[in-house]
Amino acid sequence: MKAMNTIRTVFFLAISFAILTATAYAEDKAVPKITDHYVQLNKNVKLFYHDSGKGPVIVFIPGWTMSSEVFKAQMAYFNKKYRVITLDPRSQGRSSVTLENNDYTQHGADLAHFLDALGLKKVTLVAWSWGCNDAYAYVRLKGVSNLHAFVCVDASPKSSGGKSEWAGADYSDWGAAVVQPVMYNRSQFAQAWAQSMVEHKLTPAEQAWIMKESFHTPTSAALQLLLDAIYADYRPEARLLNSSGIPTLDFVSQHSAVNATQWLHDNAPNAHIKIMGKHLMFWEHPDEFNKTLSEFLDGVAASNKSDQK
Repeated sequence: MKAMNTIRTVFFLAISFAILTATAYAEDKAVPKITDHYVQLNKNVKLFYHDSGKGPVIVFIPGWTMSSEVFKAQMAYFNKKYRVITLDPRSQGRSSVTLENNDYTQHGADLAHFLDALGLKKVTLVAWSWGCNDAYAYVRLKGVSNLHAFVCVDASPKSSGGKSEWAGADYSDWGAAVVQPVMYNRSQFAQAWAQSMVEHKLTPAEQAWIMKESFHTPTSAALQLLLDAIYADYRPEARLLNSSGIPTLDFVSQHSAVNATQWLHDNAPNAHIKIMGKHLMFWEHPDEFNKTLSEFLDGVAASNKSDQK
């Protein structure tokens, strides 16, 4: 009798282990793989990107000097329902560094080449900070015919303006506040810059990681992009997105909320607006950000189905 009980116990444990193993294997199989790739733009320039999942395409574009690694939480969330691509623009992340052509007009042309090379159609662009300039520059070059939706995370289409405008700073303030600090002591600037983008006190590891990702971009390229952004004006493209009926979502940080909301109501009244956190909101508060973006995309899909009936 004792021997039979032992056999039953061993058998039960074996079956349980087999079920657990099969379940774990199935769950692992269900998680989309993230693969790394390059697209060759020309003999000297290639762009790096992560690719994962199947379905409608979302392309995430990081801001000034940052890499696609900043979107890890978005990749893990959205790749179960969408094909998610996170891109390193020219001279950022693992993409080629160039001595010239580090400007947002070129980034927009690079994005057009990238989408064409991969044959991506009706894409949703989700850009953060001055990465929105990449997306706006693409619209200036190619129009809106290949866009499914457009999402800008905490960036005005015009970076410079007065205190009553939706802008990062006045033209006269950029030099002493940003340009010279980046030129003379970028490391010191980057420490303060990293902390300014979040609500919580960064741990040493978090601050080091943000700085490491930023410093993939050489200071010379960072300055070219910075100067171009100061003088760029993509307000016509923001208005075009609105008048063309492209679903648009603007995430806006708390400190920009009043001016941003007023500008969008006046110039892009069809835009959805979400006010939350600080500049790195999607990294600091991924659950809230992902939920908002997911609901927006679900609404776009539902609206398209309704229009097709």
